[in-house]
Amino acid sequence: MIRYLSDCDSASLQDYPVCVVGSGPGGLSLAVALSRQGQRVLLVDGGDWREEQVDDDAYQGSAAAPHPATTEYRRQRFGGTTHLWGGRCVPLDPADFAARPHVPLSGWPISYEEYARYLPEAMQYCDAGAADFTPASLAGGNGPMFSELPQLQEALTEYIERYSLPTDFAAKFADELKASDRVTVVLRARCTRLVASADGSHIESIVLHDGQQQVPVRAGQFVLAGGAIEATRLLLCTREELPAWQRFDGSLGRYYACHFDLIFGEMRLTGEKPRFSFQKTQDGVYARRKLQFTPQWQNQLGLLNSTLRLHFPSYGDPRHGSGVLSAIYLAKSVLPSEHQDILNHGSQSAAADPRRLAHLRNVIFDAGSVFGFAYDMVVKRKLAKRKLPYTLIPNRNGTYPLEFNSEQVGDAGNCIRLLDATDRYGMRRVDVHWRLTAQDIESAIQSFTTMQSLLAKTRHCRLDFDPGELREQVTRALPVGGHHIGSTRMGTSVRDSVVDTDCRLHGVDNLLVLSSSVFPTNGHANPTLSIVAMALRMAEHLRSGQ
Repeated sequence: MIRYLSDCDSASLQDYPVCVVGSGPGGLSLAVALSRQGQRVLLVDGGDWREEQVDDDAYQGSAAAPHPATTEYRRQRFGGTTHLWGGRCVPLDPADFAARPHVPLSGWPISYEEYARYLPEAMQYCDAGAADFTPASLAGGNGPMFSELPQLQEALTEYIERYSLPTDFAAKFADELKASDRVTVVLRARCTRLVASADGSHIESIVLHDGQQQVPVRAGQFVLAGGAIEATRLLLCTREELPAWQRFDGSLGRYYACHFDLIFGEMRLTGEKPRFSFQKTQDGVYARRKLQFTPQWQNQLGLLNSTLRLHFPSYGDPRHGSGVLSAIYLAKSVLPSEHQDILNHGSQSAAADPRRLAHLRNVIFDAGSVFGFAYDMVVKRKLAKRKLPYTLIPNRNGTYPLEFNSEQVGDAGNCIRLLDATDRYGMRRVDVHWRLTAQDIESAIQSFTTMQSLLAKTRHCRLDFDPGELREQVTRALPVGGHHIGSTRMGTSVRDSVVDTDCRLHGVDNLLVLSSSVFPTNGHANPTLSIVAMALRMAEHLRSGQ
C-alpha cells in the first residue's frame, strides 16, 4: 500500500514493528526483505513519485569546492538515488575489513565473510547476476586484459565490475509494495525530528512533516535509511537536544569521506589491443575489467586500496579524430560539472571551448561512424532492457589514459556539521567539509609511479606521464559526488564510533542506521551494492530479534 501523509489517519501509522525512514536502495531493500519474511513495515519518504522543485530546499546547505553542492547526487523521491545510479556493482574487498597498520582507523568490527554472505542476494536485488567478480565469469575472451599481465600477478590482480540494468528500485519493487498487506509506504512524509527519552536510550517517536502538518509516529524499531548526509543530520539535530548524546561528540559527523577519482597518463601497448570494451558475463551482464594492487603490495608499499581501469581519451581534445567522441562531447555540454570533468579529463566544458570548430569537423568527416554509433546506442542504450552502461571508444593512436579511483583515509577534519540556518521544515542545514589528506595524495602518486615501474618490466607495455604534472593533478582530484561515507561509523565503542556491529546506535535500543555512513573504511567500491547487502543483513537481524 502506497499513500501520502496528508491522506493518512495518524492512528493507522502507529506501532509498526519497524519504521524505515528513506526509500533509496537501502530502505527499499530492507522493507522488501522484511515483508518477504512476514513482518509489518512502515516505510516513509519525504519525496513523491517524482521530484518537485521545492524538495531541493531540504537539501540546500554549504559545501566548499571541489565537493559538489549538497543538492547534487541526492534525490528526495521514492527510490532515492537509484534514479541517478549508473548500475556499477562492485563489492568491498577482504582487505577493506582488515586492520592495516598504514591505514588510520582501519578494520571493521565484522568480518568480510559476514558481509560477503549477503552479496549473492544483494546482486539479485540489483539485477547484476552472480557474485563472481573474476574474469573467469566472462562469457568469452576471458584471457588477461593484456598478454603480459600474468607476469605481474604478484603485484596486480585483475577483476571485473558488473553492471545492473541499471535498476530503478522504485520501478522494480513498486508493484510488490502496492500489493503487500504488510508494508505501508507513506510519501511526502519528511522525518524532521527524533523524539528520545530523557536519558537518550530509546526513541519514543519520530515526527513526520509534509509542509502543512506534523504527525508523530511510534514504532518498535526505527531505521534511518535516507542517505548518509541526511541520517547524520538527523542525529546531529537530536544530539543538540540531548545532553546524554554528547557521548557521540568524538565520531558523529566526523571521518566523512568520498572516493576520489583521477584520469591521468598514457598507457601504450605495442603489437596488441587490450581488452578494453564492455563484455558480457556468462549470465548476460555487462562487465568491465579493472586492475588492483594485491593486498601484499598495498601493505608493503603503504598504498590505499584503489583500482585502475583503461579509459577513453579526453572527449574535449579534438586531436583524437573521432566523430563519435566529438559528437558526444558537444552533446553533453549540459551535464553536471563532475561528469564533464570525467569526460574532459579536467579540461574546460564544451560550451566555453574554442575548439568547437575542430570537433564539428571531426563529426562531419567521420559522419559514417557517428550514424552507426547513433543506431547502436538507440538499440543498446534506449531499447534494451539491460543497457550498455556507457560508451568506450579507444584513441586512434593506441594510447589509454588510466582512470584511478581510490579510498580515502579517515580524517576527523572531514566532517558534516550543522549551520544555524534552517530549511522550510525548521531543520538546521548542513555544512560539509571535505579535502584530500596528505596520505591520500601520496598514496595516489605512489600508485601511478608503481604502475609505471611495473609496466617498465614488460616488453610491450609502458605508462608515460610527467611526474610534476602528476602531483598537481592528484592534488586537484575530484571527490566522487554521490559517495558519502563514514560520518556515523561502525565500531565496538562509543569512543570512536556511532553504531555497533548491528548498525544500532550505541546505547539506544531501537535506532539503527542503514547507510554507507556506517562504513569504517571505504575501499574503492561505490557503495550501492554494499548498502543493499547491509540491508539484507539488517533484515535478518531484525527478524531474529538481535
